[in-house]
Amino acid sequence: MATFACRVQFLDDTDPFNSTNFPEPTRPPQFTFREDIPLINQIAGVHRLLKAPHKLDDCALQLSHNGSYLDLESTLAEQRDEIEGFQEDGGRGKKHSIILRTQLSVRVHVCIEKLYNSTGRELRRALFSLKQIFQDDKDLVHEFVMAEGLTCLIKVGAEADQNYQNYILRALGQIMLYVDGMNGLIGHNETVQWLYTLVGSKFRLVVKTALKLLLVFVEYTESNAPLLIQAVNTVDTKQGNPWSNAMEILDEKDGMDTELLVYAMTLINKTLAGLPDQDTFYDVVDSLEEQGMEAMAKRHVNRKGTDLDLVEQFNIYEVSVCSVCFSVRHRLNDLDSSVTSLTSRISTLEVRRQTCEDNMKKLEVDHLDNQGSVRAVAEKFGDLVKGLVSPHEVEHSGKETQQSQEKPLPTPSPTPPKKESDHIWDQLIATPRELRIKELDFTDLGEEDDVDILDVSNVIGSSDLTPPPPPPLFLPSLPPPPPLFGCPPPPPIPGEPLLFQKKKKTIRLFWNEVRPIDWQYSNHKSCRESLWSKLDAVKLDTAKLENLFETKSKELPKTAADGKRQEIIILDSKRSNAINIGLTVLPPPRTIKTAILNFDEYALSKEGIEKILTMIPTEEETQKIQEAQLANPDTPLGSAEQFLLILSSISELSARLQLWAFKMDYDALEKEVAEPLQDLKEGMDQLEKNKTLRYILSTLLAIGNFLNGTNAKGFELSYLEKVPEVKDTVHKQSLLHHVCSLVVEKFPESSDLYSEIGAITRSAKVDFDQLQENLCQMEYRCKASWDHLKVIAKHEMKPALKQRMSDFLKDCAERIIILKIVHRRIINRFHSFLLFLGHPPYAIREVSIHRFSKILSEFALEYRTTRERVLQQKQKRANHRERNKTRGKMITEVSLDNSKNSNYFCPIIHVQKGTFSSFVLGSPLISLRLNNVLNFCASSLHHKREALYFQMIPVSHSHSVYLRPGKTDSYLVYGPFSLVCPRVLRIATKHTHHLHYNNKTL
Repeated sequence: MATFACRVQFLDDTDPFNSTNFPEPTRPPQFTFREDIPLINQIAGVHRLLKAPHKLDDCALQLSHNGSYLDLESTLAEQRDEIEGFQEDGGRGKKHSIILRTQLSVRVHVCIEKLYNSTGRELRRALFSLKQIFQDDKDLVHEFVMAEGLTCLIKVGAEADQNYQNYILRALGQIMLYVDGMNGLIGHNETVQWLYTLVGSKFRLVVKTALKLLLVFVEYTESNAPLLIQAVNTVDTKQGNPWSNAMEILDEKDGMDTELLVYAMTLINKTLAGLPDQDTFYDVVDSLEEQGMEAMAKRHVNRKGTDLDLVEQFNIYEVSVCSVCFSVRHRLNDLDSSVTSLTSRISTLEVRRQTCEDNMKKLEVDHLDNQGSVRAVAEKFGDLVKGLVSPHEVEHSGKETQQSQEKPLPTPSPTPPKKESDHIWDQLIATPRELRIKELDFTDLGEEDDVDILDVSNVIGSSDLTPPPPPPLFLPSLPPPPPLFGCPPPPPIPGEPLLFQKKKKTIRLFWNEVRPIDWQYSNHKSCRESLWSKLDAVKLDTAKLENLFETKSKELPKTAADGKRQEIIILDSKRSNAINIGLTVLPPPRTIKTAILNFDEYALSKEGIEKILTMIPTEEETQKIQEAQLANPDTPLGSAEQFLLILSSISELSARLQLWAFKMDYDALEKEVAEPLQDLKEGMDQLEKNKTLRYILSTLLAIGNFLNGTNAKGFELSYLEKVPEVKDTVHKQSLLHHVCSLVVEKFPESSDLYSEIGAITRSAKVDFDQLQENLCQMEYRCKASWDHLKVIAKHEMKPALKQRMSDFLKDCAERIIILKIVHRRIINRFHSFLLFLGHPPYAIREVSIHRFSKILSEFALEYRTTRERVLQQKQKRANHRERNKTRGKMITEVSLDNSKNSNYFCPIIHVQKGTFSSFVLGSPLISLRLNNVLNFCASSLHHKREALYFQMIPVSHSHSVYLRPGKTDSYLVYGPFSLVCPRVLRIATKHTHHLHYNNKTL
């Protein structure tokens, strides 16, 4: 049992605007963490030890040496990279600690709520503190941007005065200093629009700060210039010409100072320099020239005493305008005519667009054919219904009823005469019909499904053969015996060597091996090819598996005096029994948390949610369970206590369950019969065609054959329920975890399986024996209703009501008959499907559909939960690596790094022989052995090796440098090649006289 002892402190930041940067207490106590238990189950002990003022659900753990936050859902063992270096400085007197503080998301939520709800002095104080808050915790910037904090700042700033706007701009400047904040600003154009709006403010400090922030935004990367153009056009479209705010500054209407003029002109020049295309450049210049930029430039340049920086910016503008292919000012002479022409073109395009939209609307046809088969069937059997109301038939029916009532209990005798309702029923059965129930389609069930494959006489046409004897029966409470009553597995077939050779003894998987299908079933279409014969071979890292699943001796669990296993029992017997009873109707506890968090309606039913609502643990129960677990780390929790501990780790559990229960609903009686049959039919198709299931079975079969030392062709799928329980002997990870990791690694296109077999999941919740009983009950009640209708027809009854009731009963009869056919064919298809999966024929009739579906559904749910965790850990590591690239970095550092690699390009090797081809070798550094390159080129060009040589050609010079590889094969070519004097590496034959560069002769 690995532990991690360290100092712990707390930081009182429950109010981000009134917090301190000094952890408490000054003499921190020691706390010992278990490395194999998730931190969320241990944080309550830290909270209790420190007596922190935080709400337990809002707590997070931060490392003091680097400021990283620990993942509470993971264990310390899984986060060793985070705590690396935590205790390295302990010998020099500098000891680090784990700090308990408020979660980032909670603090950001508090900040945003306070900004929205505060006014007056309180709002001013909050805005003033915002910059310092972002400085104190660099991770808060990323969380603030992701929580739409920029939108909050804009809304508050739009209604605030100049002082408040200055505070917001200060905070925004701090956000933009971090790469995470700048990326958030790039993706939030509304903030750029607001900054440009402030350029037109009447207050000098606001304008100056807004211009500075816009300059930082544009200079960060060239791709930001089009974003600024977009923001300017959005703002000025409502007010006037684009860039009108900047032009007002340059026009000095309000007596602007020189500093603002320089900032405004610099912003224009930086934006023009970053535009990607000439069309946008012309649009911006046209707009500026229309507003008198030329006259303003001349006035400022020719005026004495003008600031030299301002003159330089105007000169830069003139140079950029004159460098284009033609002068924009020459185009101003034709501005009026071009605007008129453009307006005319726009109007024409609008008319054409409107015409196209009208045509599209006319082409949209919503044809719904609601003709049903029920009415047609009713008309088809109308003559039968007419006979129900004839006086003779009513009298005859009455006599039959009276005679049947006077009869004693039936004794074995000839079959009694059928009633008229039975004759009608038989005629309906004899009539062929389409297998449809409302929107449910069963037409793919053919007559071949009427034959039960298990009926040997129907399959082979002979009754001489007898099926193999059934296997010996075992008590259901005993664990499954090892193969062949504990004997070692049979030796492999001669000539078929073992797939794996093991050096260590590994744990075994006690599955039932699939045998080849008996010959008498091989002619059936479902049994011609088994599922196991379609699986692809999976390559395994046998050394890793051998190490993970090596058999190790372990201590037996401690037992009490009465021989029972010791468990931590905290709850009283009544509460514990109620929870344990409720657990029997719920999915595995380890999947419930994910189901609740994801609102997975397939994993939990309405009854399950209501059951969990009665089990919500109190704070006292949670505290006692956690204390007992920490006090007795080697003793497992009781099932009820473990379940409550899982529930206690779900935040706002009661609110989630109540919201979820509100969404649930209940189906009608016919749906309770038809939909499960449809689900079972679809489920079999889903399992047969599902690639992910085949990947899982292939991987599990390969692992099992290696561990067992056998060459089994397959195993019964009932073993899937035991896969999560098998654990390796090193990391105590389940076999399912290793299978999932292998499937994700080797088959990245695989899915979570659970979402693709929803029909099986729904079938697992249905008792098909009860479904058959309900179907028989529906038939009985329908037949009885025919008799009731005939009796009622003796009395006064309106013809319309009688016809309506007759149509209703015929419709019911049609649906029930279809349901019975569907039920029979689907059950037969299920038997064939079990043979396809490798089940022995003698045991198929005993297989419960509910049990079969539940095993697959729960395995799929377990697999999805495990897969999500595997992918989540993988994504967390990737996000952490990406996060560290920008975490805490200033934009100046990123810009410096980018500038280092901006002057290099990929050198290209051309192979010259008549028509030649090029090869990109890499960037920015290249290390090639020239002999290897020549050997490859010689084979490609069909030249002799000695006929080839290298030429290093500086593009800016006329001479060449020849490189000839030596016998030692040690010459290397290094890059990168500078753009100042770029060089191209050539491979040419000695018989050519021309050099080529990008298909051009040099």
